[in-house]
Formats: sequence, structure tokens, C-alpha cells
Amino acid sequence: MVSFSTGEEVLYRGERYVISTTSPQPPYQYRLLASTPDGARVVWALASELGKMERYTTARDDTKAYKSSAPGAARPD
Repeated sequence: MVSFSTGEEVLYRGERYVISTTSPQPPYQYRLLASTPDGARVVWALASELGKMERYTTARDDTKAYKSSAPGAARPD
């Protein structure tokens, strides 16, 4: 069985989250936090629904929904 720690980045439904809390009793669930363009997203998930992060050198296209607020930054269509 794979175990996860508080503060660890994980994949849940193809998106990157960080574990903020672990339930102390079975069924063990993890409270996940993610940043979105509309603010924070909070979900609860079982360990079987989570994936370990791959190496940080593996490219992931999971940020295209974000828009830069920098002046002159390119805007997605």
C-alpha cells in the first residue's frame, strides 16, 4: 500500500494537490488543497485515488487554465 505524508504533492484526477490533513481513523482519507484561478479548491480523497508525483523534470501541462497577471504577458485564447 502506498502511503502519503502531510505536505506532499500528489496527483488527484490528473491535477496537482498538496496534502493538508490525514484522517486519523479508517477509512484513511486525505484532505487535499489546490490553487485555482477562482481561489483554493479543497477535496477529500482515499489513498487509492491518489498518485505519487513523478520526477519534477517530467513536463506536465496542468497549468494552461491559469492566466498571468504580469503586464504584457501572453493571454491564452
